[in-house]
Amino acid sequence: MRPARILPALLVSVVLTACAAPQVRPQGSIRKVVVVAGSRVDVLPSGSFRQDMIGESNPRTVIARQTEAVLAERGFEVVATRQSQAPVPLTDEVVSFIQQNKAEAGVVVILDWLDTSGAAVMGRVDVVLRLGVVDPSGQVLWTDTFRSQPVVSIYQAQGDWNSFLRRAVIDAVQVVP
Repeated sequence: MRPARILPALLVSVVLTACAAPQVRPQGSIRKVVVVAGSRVDVLPSGSFRQDMIGESNPRTVIARQTEAVLAERGFEVVATRQSQAPVPLTDEVVSFIQQNKAEAGVVVILDWLDTSGAAVMGRVDVVLRLGVVDPSGQVLWTDTFRSQPVVSIYQAQGDWNSFLRRAVIDAVQVVP
């Protein structure tokens, strides 16, 4: 009788482990990357003391952390992350960062626009992100503009303004080749 009880638990743990494993990048694709975050929006609306204390009112912080997490889930090896002080990081800055960290490419994510006027009422904001992939020689391999209206619960919208930006970054970084 004991094996009959252990088998379902073992099966569930194997299935959960398989579901949680990060994706594996295809052979020959870019794997080792750096992340560079930029923003034309200087400060996100502050929702809590915690956000102010750990720097989450800075959109670059939110973008960098979330991009790194999503890329790691997708099988990329993120070797370093930088928050550019410029609204739009210069190609030279990205190339230098790629070369310093011996990466294959740099993933650049820039917050172009954030309209929070509908957050408290509708639980939705308008977000425009620009994404790009740059190789170590400075050639832009891929670029796209991602427009999003992430929706979160009204309760979360009132307490965590960054949840909108995190949701938009998650959706946008999924399309990076």
